[in-house]
Amino acid sequence: MPLRTKTIESVIHSEKFQKECLDIITFAAEICEMEHVIVSYVENNSTFVIAKTGIDNSFPSEKLQLLNSTIVQENKPKEHCDLDFYMGIPILFGQEKTNGTLFFWNSKPKELSLIQLKTIDHIIYQIQNTFQLHALNFETVQKDFFKRVLDRLPTDVAVFDKNHKYLYVNPAAINNDELRNYVIGKDDFEYAKHTNRNTQFAQERRNRFITAATTKSVVEWIDEIDKNNGTPTYHTRKLAPVFDELGELEMMVGFGGDITALKKAEADLKTSNERFIYASQATSDALWDWNMITDEIFVGESHASLFGHHFEKNTITAAEYGNFIHPDDKERYFKHFNEVIASNSKKWSDEYRYLKADGSYSYVSDKAIIIRNEKGTAIRMIGAMEDITDRRNVEEQNRLLIEENNQNKNIQLNEAKNMYRLLADNTVDLICLHNLDTTFEYISPSIKKLTGYTPEELIGEFPMNFVHPKDLATIQKSYGSFITEKEDDNAHVEARFKNKKGDYIWFEIKAKIVKEDGKPVSFQTSARDITQKKEVQYAMKKALAQERELNELRTNLVSTISHEFRTPMTTIRTSAELIEMYIEGHNFVHSAQLQKRINTITEEIDRIVELMNAVLTISKHDAGKTNFKPIAFDLQQICLGVIETSYSHQMDGRKVQTHFEGDNFTVFADKNLMEYSLFNLLNNAFKYSEGSGDIVLNLKSTNNQIEIQIIDFGIGIPEKDIPKLFNTFFRASNTEGIQGTGLGLYIVKTFTNRNSGTIQVTSELGKGTQVSLHFPLFKS
Repeated sequence: MPLRTKTIESVIHSEKFQKECLDIITFAAEICEMEHVIVSYVENNSTFVIAKTGIDNSFPSEKLQLLNSTIVQENKPKEHCDLDFYMGIPILFGQEKTNGTLFFWNSKPKELSLIQLKTIDHIIYQIQNTFQLHALNFETVQKDFFKRVLDRLPTDVAVFDKNHKYLYVNPAAINNDELRNYVIGKDDFEYAKHTNRNTQFAQERRNRFITAATTKSVVEWIDEIDKNNGTPTYHTRKLAPVFDELGELEMMVGFGGDITALKKAEADLKTSNERFIYASQATSDALWDWNMITDEIFVGESHASLFGHHFEKNTITAAEYGNFIHPDDKERYFKHFNEVIASNSKKWSDEYRYLKADGSYSYVSDKAIIIRNEKGTAIRMIGAMEDITDRRNVEEQNRLLIEENNQNKNIQLNEAKNMYRLLADNTVDLICLHNLDTTFEYISPSIKKLTGYTPEELIGEFPMNFVHPKDLATIQKSYGSFITEKEDDNAHVEARFKNKKGDYIWFEIKAKIVKEDGKPVSFQTSARDITQKKEVQYAMKKALAQERELNELRTNLVSTISHEFRTPMTTIRTSAELIEMYIEGHNFVHSAQLQKRINTITEEIDRIVELMNAVLTISKHDAGKTNFKPIAFDLQQICLGVIETSYSHQMDGRKVQTHFEGDNFTVFADKNLMEYSLFNLLNNAFKYSEGSGDIVLNLKSTNNQIEIQIIDFGIGIPEKDIPKLFNTFFRASNTEGIQGTGLGLYIVKTFTNRNSGTIQVTSELGKGTQVSLHFPLFKS
């Protein structure tokens, strides 16, 4: 199907299409070894060059125009080879007849090879195909654009083809998506049958369609359509024919709108006129009805009782009415009135002075509704005038009272300012008032003692001129943010200011915006000398850095000592074990005493190694070198793993009895720290409960947390010792003779806190101990 001229020309003149054509013919020039290649669009014997390569003045444009016109008219290639070579080939740009050319020219004779000829065929195909793709995209974009516009129109729109079948219907015309999709490709007879309507309306529309097409004019009418409940609705209809470039009917556009409301308004207006007459007799307000077409204003009977005027047939003109408005109110009244009428507003109101028959004026509140026709033009106004003279007198009295109050407030404000000035002049802190550009407007006398400047020396100066360069950006940002109200009305900043001697003093500055009628007009600052405070802070910071350095040194020292001690301890323990093995193979007189000494050596070495490990663990944690890599894991599996690995085959046959309550035991913590804590607590439970039965491990899960309980039935802990259990090197007073370092519970508490948990110990002397750990439940 041929494309529209507008589509063809839009694509031909697009830079993107021209660029792609240039790329194609550049390739053609290289393959065919041609000096010049041109692709052109020809319309009405006029040539438009789309793209060209190698073109200069050696090939005249007149000759190109003549050759292109010949190729288009004859619709066949043209070739010439003599002193030079040229060949022109017809191209179709969206039409059934030739309207473009591909032209090759060489300054010397040239004979094209078979491969080059095939390349030219491919080039033509590529150019035409590229054009089709651009044209398709252009029309798709155009259709989408107009469809979006029509879909959003509040008026009914339908488009028919030349056979009176629906091409498009917008949602305003048919809001049922299923029905709207059904009618596409159907005519009104099929539409009527599908919706069970009388086909008479379809025949009437067909007749109007034919009339609009044959007369080539717009046809208008009003449709009366009954709703399902029998209520009639009224719709304006227009059919406008659209013809193509050859004068043939291309489509028919139908549009209209629902005027049911307007019809109802006309009926209601008739009723309201009757009601107006009765209402004007019943109300104390002066009702009026202005027919803006005939310029007649009908006033109700109460108009005469309020203002004393009597008009013939209770009717006056708008010009006569204007004479009753107070001269001082007229200009404002008519300006406001004309603005409202020129707008789309449906209501008008005003307050003004209105002349009475006795020559005095009443203040009136006048309100009206505006009735407009379908074009939005005001055609009628109905209103009511209320005498508000008494109210305005009360308002005037209130205004005078407010003015008096404001005067009193100003007096009080001036007194407060004087008191503020008195306080500011006698305070040790620096009090300043600034303009919004930050310049000093007032400075308290304390400036002299703090900086050496007098207030007079700094009035009008910018405080930024005295700020330390390193603090300038901070204070500019702080002041700028709160002056422009991007932040709160208050600002707080610390900065250094240069005194008269050239030294810098630290000030803590607080600023507050000052507003009048809700708008910033200035700001007030109070500043305190904090130089000594800053010096103390610097000293503390330096001491803290030294403390960190000492901690690092201590950690390294502990680590080195632990490493250096570990080797000789291992050697001593190995030697003791070898002696023990040697004794077992010989019969010595004092074997029992030797074995006892060897056991003592082994136990003491184990105790020292355990102590070194604990001290090293604590040192690493204090130095921040403990690896902490939290992950989500099942705490139940960790408990079972620790028990299986370390406590499933005790020498005395005791076991860990486990009890689990809940379904989810997931925590987000460091697994290694958790395993260390569990191992240490179970080890303590076994160690301090020898001969007292099994150990109990309870694991409970609730909606928010997980609790681990490790319970033994051993010696227990004296009540007075429980608060000190988590101190370093502390051991309960009843543990003498039982090996331990006094560091285990301290480490467990530290690791538990690191894992976002808490630890609690309850114990009864001689009956046992319970250690409870609580961790947040992890919810993925």
